[in-house]
Amino acid sequence: MKAKPTLTLIMLAALAIPVAAAEFEGPTWQLTDLRGLDAGTLPSGPKSVTAHLERGRISGFSGCNRYFGSYAVKQDRLVIGSLAGSMMACDPSSMAVENAVKHALAGTFRPVVADGRLSLKAESGETILSFKAEPTPTLEGLSSTITGFNNGRQAVVSAMPGTTLNLSFKGGLVKGFAGCNTFRATYKVDGNQIAVGPVATTRRMCAGEGVMQQEREFLSALKSTSKWAFSGALLDMHRPDGERTLTGTRESTPN
Repeated sequence: MKAKPTLTLIMLAALAIPVAAAEFEGPTWQLTDLRGLDAGTLPSGPKSVTAHLERGRISGFSGCNRYFGSYAVKQDRLVIGSLAGSMMACDPSSMAVENAVKHALAGTFRPVVADGRLSLKAESGETILSFKAEPTPTLEGLSSTITGFNNGRQAVVSAMPGTTLNLSFKGGLVKGFAGCNTFRATYKVDGNQIAVGPVATTRRMCAGEGVMQQEREFLSALKSTSKWAFSGALLDMHRPDGERTLTGTRESTPN
C-alpha cells in the first residue's frame, strides 16, 4: 500500500499550478511594500504607486511619472520587461521611490493573489513587492484645478497667469470656473468613458487679452472629452483620437 502524499508535497504541487492571469489582471494595484524600502516613505492616497496589468501591458504611476511596459505569463511566473515612461523631475524623495520601484518591478516573479492583495515573489519565495487592490476609481466627488488644457491647435497649455480654471463632478453635473464665467453641464460615465452634455455659462465679459479666448478653448476641450483616467495625483482626460484634452489635480469635493 502506497503512502499518502505528505502535506508538504501537496503544497509544493499547488505552487506548481500555472497562475491564471485573470487573478491579477483588471484591478489597479496600490503598492504597500517594497523590499529594501521603508514602507513609511511610500506615498499614499492619490499619489500612491500603482500597477495595472491587462492584455500583456503593464502601466501605472511610479511616484513621479507614469510608466508602461509589457509582460508575459509563463506557467506560474509573471515576466515583466523593461519599463519606460514620462521624464518629469520631482522632489528627491519621490524620485528615490520611483527609481526603486522601476528597478524592482522589472523581472521574473511568482505572483500570489489572496484577499484582495497581490504579492510578487522571487524564486527564493521572498516577497519583492506587495500591493492591495484600489477601490474602483470614480469621478463622483472629484474637484480639480486644471493644470493644462488643449487649445485646439494640438497643444496642451497652462492657464494664463492670473487666471484659474477648475471643475468638479457631483450628482451627474460637472461645474466650475472657466477663467471668467462659471459653467455647468451634465455628464455620463461608463467605465473610463465620459460624455459631457451642452455647457451653460454665465454671461460676464472679462477684460484682459486672451481671457475670453482661453475660456472658449477650455470649455471646448472639456466638451470634446471622451475618456478619463487618474494618473497618480492627476486627472487625465482625452478625446476619442487619444489626444489629451485636460489635466488637473485630484482632490475631493467638500460636502
